[in-house]
Amino acid sequence: MKKCGASILSITASTLQVSVMMACWLSLAASPAFAEDEDQRSLELYNGSASEFVSANRSPRPASQTAENITVVTAQEIEALNAHTLADILTVIPGIQLEMLRTPGTVSNFEVQGSSFNHVLVLIDNIPINNLSDNFPDISAIPAQLVDRVEIVKGAASTSWGSALGGVVNVITKSPQQERPVAGQVSGSLGRRGTADTRAELSGMASRLGYYLSGGNLRSDGLVPNNSINQSNLYGKVAYDLPVHGVLGFSTLYLNGSSGQFALYPYKADQHGNQLLSNLSLSYPISDHLNLEAALKSKVISQEIQIKLLDNTLLQVHNTEESSVGGSASLSWVSDLQRVVAGVDYDHAKARLRVPQAQQDLLNRSADRVGIYLNDTFTIGNLALTPSVRYDHTGTGDDLFNPSFGVTYALTDNSVLRGYTSRGYSITSLNQVNAVEEVWTSQIGFESGDIPYLWMKGTLFRNDTWNVSSTVANPNFNASDPTSSPTLNIKRRILKKGGEVELRTTPVMNTSLSAGYTFIDAHADDTPGVLPLVPRHTVKLGIKYQDQHNFRVLLTGSYIDWNGDRSNGKYDDFVWDLHLAKKFSLSSTLSLELFASVRNIFDGESYVSERYKNPGAWAEAGVRCNF
Repeated sequence: MKKCGASILSITASTLQVSVMMACWLSLAASPAFAEDEDQRSLELYNGSASEFVSANRSPRPASQTAENITVVTAQEIEALNAHTLADILTVIPGIQLEMLRTPGTVSNFEVQGSSFNHVLVLIDNIPINNLSDNFPDISAIPAQLVDRVEIVKGAASTSWGSALGGVVNVITKSPQQERPVAGQVSGSLGRRGTADTRAELSGMASRLGYYLSGGNLRSDGLVPNNSINQSNLYGKVAYDLPVHGVLGFSTLYLNGSSGQFALYPYKADQHGNQLLSNLSLSYPISDHLNLEAALKSKVISQEIQIKLLDNTLLQVHNTEESSVGGSASLSWVSDLQRVVAGVDYDHAKARLRVPQAQQDLLNRSADRVGIYLNDTFTIGNLALTPSVRYDHTGTGDDLFNPSFGVTYALTDNSVLRGYTSRGYSITSLNQVNAVEEVWTSQIGFESGDIPYLWMKGTLFRNDTWNVSSTVANPNFNASDPTSSPTLNIKRRILKKGGEVELRTTPVMNTSLSAGYTFIDAHADDTPGVLPLVPRHTVKLGIKYQDQHNFRVLLTGSYIDWNGDRSNGKYDDFVWDLHLAKKFSLSSTLSLELFASVRNIFDGESYVSERYKNPGAWAEAGVRCNF
């Protein structure tokens, strides 16, 4: 009875919160307004025109011909979130679950429809940011100010990218300002516990050369114990239009920072590290139909993790040095009825993980990886078929052949049926020979913006994953035996079935609504019942008010049922964030924007482990100057 009563109280409290928010919005929306053409476009496929090209599948094609379940986050949506890092952007996306969202910039784990972080490939300028030791992508290290657009593929994308069993997060950075020689932005914000985010960027075009430069610092004393951050970033991109045809580009991102990871009696952990990512690219049209893309890429990561007692007594140090150098080349053929992309990827990866106290290497290995892929899309009337294949030499395990097949049927200019099936894989560690985990993904879906004032998308999915490394309790553990371990590492097969629904409205009285719901039913072959710690229910809500006077209010809510051990975690609450902004146009090229955010307004608790509790309510305010 106590548990039932608690659930009813939780639901009642959440309902009351939503009612209060809706009442506030009705009062804000009391003035008459009309929906702009730009607002109407937000209900078209992928939040943009049906002819808008989506590149996360590596074969850029119109949204109406894309069979995969893809979500696109635009620059306007990112700005409205007052986001610090990529983690703040991803937390509002339906189907994505963030496990540790604490002080901005500190480490966060995330999942895509229940696929863990080491199954998801994260790219920035087409460079994977996943590390080599455990395939971890540090999404909290990527500053939001340089992000122009994010494309998320939900489900296996190995026929395009290789190691991407659970999906792809493709970060597209800002391009040089084309209309002016010099433009830019300076911004700063300050919040609780000295949480400060300062940024500056310059962009422009001089003759054939375009440039974009960005730098910033994010620091905080920590919103929860031992979760401080001091992180700096510097990014540069140049693009040179070649005399006849084509573009030569170069980009580089440098990150350097220190942070506290956690503090839970009697231990705590700290981290320091830096990353350097560089990309030299060429895009050259050979003919009206044939285009060449080529790139040279490099990534260097250096990191140190210190495990201490709470009195700062040092127990252990882990030093990691990683490097990756490689390149890619592709040819694409585009005609009225067909779009073919063929390419090759090469990567030389090397990693070393040392424990100085033990005078040993936990990891010291290199690998040469090669992938060859072919993607084809051909259309027959309203029908588009997309067969794709890829062959990978992993360098650490078996060679792999992965096929996929997609189909779309355009019911109208703005409604489409989708079907997609694919085999995929992820290399979860460079340290293990048997670290290749595989999946067969199948999806069917529907998307439409034809209903007046409403855009909607629905997807059913089935992800059958095998050879998955898991840590489970050892039933034969003997505490008196020093050689006995309380846990075992096993290989298991996991089947996830579920569905996802997304809804969005056009503005009525300057106010628009959005909602997303994801259900996952996960089972393992070695465990009866529903598999714990795979999020079973995920709800994302949003209410946005924006008038013609450049006043904007955005309220977002997130609920994740982690289906875990409730004695160690709490996740009954919605977490609500409120973002406000007012822009003042001082001239045709100069504007000032005041903004503020109140995060976790109602002190909602949402965490799976006491070690990684989320912070309570906290606020910040700042200013942006665009010139």
